[in-house]
Amino acid sequence: YLCIRISLELIKSQGYYDISYTPLRPTPPATRSTQGSSSPASPSQTETEATGMMAEAIKSDILSSLREDISKIIKDELKRAFAEDFNSLKSELQAVRLEISSSAAAIRSEVDRMKMDFTDMAGGLSTWSDEVASLQTAVTCLQSQVEKLKEKNEDLEGRMRRGNIRIVGVDEQPESSSPAAVSKLLKEALRMDRDVKVDRSHRSLTQWKPGDRPRVIIAKLHYDGDAAEILRRARDQAPLSYNGKRLAIYPDYTATVAKARASFTSVRKMLRGKQGIRYGLLFPARLRITYRNEEKEFLDATEALEYVQKNIIPETEKLRPAKLIWQLLSKRVGTKLMQNTVCPHPQSMPRD
Repeated sequence: YLCIRISLELIKSQGYYDISYTPLRPTPPATRSTQGSSSPASPSQTETEATGMMAEAIKSDILSSLREDISKIIKDELKRAFAEDFNSLKSELQAVRLEISSSAAAIRSEVDRMKMDFTDMAGGLSTWSDEVASLQTAVTCLQSQVEKLKEKNEDLEGRMRRGNIRIVGVDEQPESSSPAAVSKLLKEALRMDRDVKVDRSHRSLTQWKPGDRPRVIIAKLHYDGDAAEILRRARDQAPLSYNGKRLAIYPDYTATVAKARASFTSVRKMLRGKQGIRYGLLFPARLRITYRNEEKEFLDATEALEYVQKNIIPETEKLRPAKLIWQLLSKRVGTKLMQNTVCPHPQSMPRD
């Protein structure tokens, strides 16, 4: 419909009329054929041919003009249709561009601020690393000083306790831990010919209830020589008794020394009663073992235990089968026969 209307409008604007009835242009003269013909053309046939040629020419002109106009109209419509979308798209792109630019500016400023913060942090870390290094040096120095002070304090405390003794097994009675009672106890239990001067004495500071074991008495003697003599007599005259009760006297060590000496208890129990072995616990906590004319000292209980289990126990255990055989023979033969028989040493019996 649009194409028809456009064609009519163009026909009217160019002055064309109905091509069926009215000639639009002057009729061109009839062309005669150069070739000879048998009969001349009639006027009606000539007019029809001229009209057909004119119609074809008009049709071609109309079609060409229609093509141009329609393409122009379509272009204009397309431009008009896309203009709004293009403008809106352009505005949106501009808004996005502005937003991106503002965001980029904000990000750039944030990155600059972070760079400054990192620079400040790097400077601070460098300063603090220097401070930490100096503090580590100071801490190392203080640790060495503390260790020296601990050793010095341990030594001083041990020297102060040199004149102290610990008495175990005295019943809990009133005034049983007074200096006079302790002096009398030492004189009678050790059969000394003189009184021992005791400066101070008290029970260990632990709670005691009736029925519990009596607490240890700690006595401070006036003379260090008396403490050494009492410990020697207690070792030589062991076991001691007083008023029908077992009594024991020990040195008064510090907590650290006592704990270190107690760590060798299991090793000493293993060596107790073994033939050909001498051992002793030296101050402050050194275990000395003499075996086959070879003397060794240990500060660590684990090393001492490994040495005993590896070198001493396997050889002493070889004597057990001979002892077991002799015990079985003694049980079978009887007591009367064994009294008339000399028991050989286990080492003189043949081994398996």
